Amino acid sequence: MRRSLFCFLAMLLSAHAAAAQARWFRGNTHTHTINSDGDSAPDTVVRWYREHHYHFVVLSDHDSLTPVDGLNAVFAAPGKFLVLPGEEVTDRFEGAPVHLIGIGVREAVPPQGGTAIPEILTRDARAVRAAGGVPHINHPNFGWALTAGQIAASGARHFEIWNGHPLINNHGGGGSPSAEEIWDKVLSAGRVIFGVATDDAHHFSGEFSAAQANPGRGWIMVRATDLSAAALLAAFDRGDFYSSTGVELKSYEVSDREIRIELPREIGYTAPRYRTFFIGKDGAVLKQDNSFAPSYQFQGTELYVRARIESSNGAIAWTQPVFPKK
Repeated sequence: MRRSLFCFLAMLLSAHAAAAQARWFRGNTHTHTINSDGDSAPDTVVRWYREHHYHFVVLSDHDSLTPVDGLNAVFAAPGKFLVLPGEEVTDRFEGAPVHLIGIGVREAVPPQGGTAIPEILTRDARAVRAAGGVPHINHPNFGWALTAGQIAASGARHFEIWNGHPLINNHGGGGSPSAEEIWDKVLSAGRVIFGVATDDAHHFSGEFSAAQANPGRGWIMVRATDLSAAALLAAFDRGDFYSSTGVELKSYEVSDREIRIELPREIGYTAPRYRTFFIGKDGAVLKQDNSFAPSYQFQGTELYVRARIESSNGAIAWTQPVFPKK
């Protein structure tokens, strides 16, 4: 296990070095149209994301693949905007929803089923990869369906720590952990898994409200060499991204000694301030930094370190876990 963590750190550090000339691209990986249970046509959905300064969007209708070639012919622009194909593979186990996104799949992937939730997640994820895509597990607290143990046993590399749908139970309750607490449980078991924020948008028409599954609530910032499907999928797969509900990082760097973050310094009486929490095993806060340049130096005793950046206006960003070399 420790050898695999060392290999992961080496891969991550290499990726950060190679990304010195890369850019950050804003995108959403979980979006629905009228081809499943959304309320708007694909062109309406794509137009919303382009007009709201996203760089890419994944159309992820349930158990079907919405064509994107025609949409890209109309909306795509080199280095500015791209539509990626996707699917929400919609499985179940004893009535519990077991859902998984396939980003960049070449064809629709039918639910694979199984005799237990970890088996279902593993089979669905393998089918997504066989179809040329990258999988991420969806909304673990939707229907209180997935536990940390089940996610850890599945071998998944990505799952949603925040989902913008109003019925997802991101924050947990009644003795059930939040999605972020589930993340720490999986990481504390020694599993490398990346946290994804998404919209899970269904409602693009009518008045936007907290009761609707509207767009613009959660996204990822992917650091890639260019705005192409291949570059985005490769960066996402290796964890070179952060998740956000509104906090944007000016820079984020990891070395073998430390994590360094730079946050935007806005001017004016409404300018936000920040609190950055560096979090380790079992969700323990290793350090709080209230500056615009938070950093954390590895002590050599951490299993992993990740950052949660909270803005005074309520927005949050999450960086991916780093497993320091012992």
